[in-house]
Amino acid sequence: MTKRKKAIDPAVRVEDLRELIRRYEHAYYVLDQPEVSDSEYDTLFLELRRIEEERPDLVSSDSPTQRVSGEASDQFAKVRHRSPMLSLQNAFDEAEIRAFDKRVRGAVGDKVVYCAELKIDGLAISLTYGKGRLQRAATRGDGTIGEDVTANVRTIRSVPLAVSPAKGLPDVFEVRGEVYFPIAGFERLNREMEAAGKARFVNPRNTAAGSVRQIDPNVTAGRDLQTFMYTLDPGGPARSQWDVLNTLDSMGFRVNKNRRRLDSIDEVIDYHAEWQRRRHELEYEIDGMVVKVDGFAQQLELGFVARSPRWAIAFKYAPEQAETVVEEIACYVGRTGVLTPVAHVKPVIVGGVTIRNVTMHNEAQVNEKGVYVGARVVIHRAGDVIPEIVSVKKPKPGWKMPTRCPVCGGEVVREEPYIAHRCINPFCGAQRLERLRHFAAVMDIEGLGYATLTQLIDRGVVEDPSDLYRMSKDQVIQLEGFADRSAQNLVDRIAASRQPDLWRFLFALGIPQVGEATAQLLAADFSSIDPLRTATEEDLQRVEGIGPNMAGEVHRFFHGQGAELVQKLLAAGVEPQAVEAVGDGPFTGKTFVFTGTLEFISRPDAEALVRKLGGKAVGGVTAKTDYVVAGPGAGSKLEKAQKLKLNILDEEQFKALLPK
Repeated sequence: MTKRKKAIDPAVRVEDLRELIRRYEHAYYVLDQPEVSDSEYDTLFLELRRIEEERPDLVSSDSPTQRVSGEASDQFAKVRHRSPMLSLQNAFDEAEIRAFDKRVRGAVGDKVVYCAELKIDGLAISLTYGKGRLQRAATRGDGTIGEDVTANVRTIRSVPLAVSPAKGLPDVFEVRGEVYFPIAGFERLNREMEAAGKARFVNPRNTAAGSVRQIDPNVTAGRDLQTFMYTLDPGGPARSQWDVLNTLDSMGFRVNKNRRRLDSIDEVIDYHAEWQRRRHELEYEIDGMVVKVDGFAQQLELGFVARSPRWAIAFKYAPEQAETVVEEIACYVGRTGVLTPVAHVKPVIVGGVTIRNVTMHNEAQVNEKGVYVGARVVIHRAGDVIPEIVSVKKPKPGWKMPTRCPVCGGEVVREEPYIAHRCINPFCGAQRLERLRHFAAVMDIEGLGYATLTQLIDRGVVEDPSDLYRMSKDQVIQLEGFADRSAQNLVDRIAASRQPDLWRFLFALGIPQVGEATAQLLAADFSSIDPLRTATEEDLQRVEGIGPNMAGEVHRFFHGQGAELVQKLLAAGVEPQAVEAVGDGPFTGKTFVFTGTLEFISRPDAEALVRKLGGKAVGGVTAKTDYVVAGPGAGSKLEKAQKLKLNILDEEQFKALLPK
């Protein structure tokens, strides 16, 4: 009698297949070391898909078959990052990287280890995992708000849909890295474009960014994008950047093997030079090297400046250059009336991008370089981004800024000690246009570009930002390029911006010397718009980071023409959202500074907790600081607190202050 073969439980077989496929995908897409043939892989994949089609109850979101859903999205939702995706300061030569090293050692001492990683020319991406499963993928955006591109990123096979989290990580953690287009894949795509009679893509970086933002995830899936990951938040068991890279590697993420720990800035410079020679051996494009202070304790001690860490820098390679001819030098008027000369050049390709215009900033720079109409100039892209004239073949100084505004004909003056020339006509149309464009951009009102704003100004519909909130759909629909639906969409987007965060409102006003970082300082200190409108210069100078000149500009704005604009905006229904006042929490009126490494909570989370409980968390120690919470690796802040005889707590003592 023949023995009957025992039936395999589909639920068991599905899990076996998924484990095998994940293993083979990791070997192929992450390690570049295939373990099975394509036909063997395809057989397993088809078997898994067949079982899932027969048993839909067995389908899971992290199954390899679910990478491409096939569902098209008509928009990308906005995503707020759990912590800002910071930008890096740049160094372009040996002197600048040595200056960075000097600043680092001046702050934390001479014993510094650096972690050097190749700087991938791609698109920054953030991946959020919950209980080991990919929950969300987002672009960098402006560093605070990005776009949800989860459906597209799921199609990138080196991005794990599920991982086994390293010991010490919470249920929810974030991984950051770079999405890039391998050179071979990019060239193959361009051959396909040519065969189809379509225009070629210019460079891999921009094509990768466009691929991640495709409406249809299937398009992204067909682009063969790749990734390298380099950040883990929180760090879990890691105590250094080197540990982070090893942890990510062990969890199954694709990590660049071309990295090195270096004991001196001389070694950093040598490693940088080595890869400058070898960069064309790589299957991806790089534009430099990222140099980070390796130890987390020293990173915490160094801290941040504005939107960049003091403990990391991008050591860039010399950009490509090209020669062309200056055809015209024209002046453009900004929102504060400053005239900026721009050299219009004969179009030339530099680093894969066609350059037609080069900003010269001011009259002095034009003449220092000797630029003139007809000059042969050498152009590069500073930081591989901004076009810049490097040299002039036969320099000829003597170019003069116009004495009359090229837009309104108003008088142009240079006010000492400033180097810039400015149109002093407050009704200049160019200034009005730029102020409106700045306001719309900061307030995140999509659809209010230069063309639309120019029409609104010319038709007398809008003179200042407050008029935007009184604008009707009927007025918009009269504009060129608008129909019923698009007009309604614009009116709706403007209405949706009526309740901005206070810092965003302040930044959008265009107050002289007040950028995003300063606006956030003012918002945090004054909490709401009313006390700021009546603040004296002395009140303003009490805000950490606000000096006399800046305080004077802010005070003049709120007691001059700016006062009328603010009142008109408030009357039009704009309601800046006050920084949340927690009230009578246990930390009300208390100021905390955190330094060193914390074990049970990240420093940003600790600072957020203090604010939630009514207190203030700041970066610098002063005589007014109530508590300094010091963990392992605390340095100069702890020393200063000791000298000032402040209340110094360890982590356990801080936890004891928290409400039960």
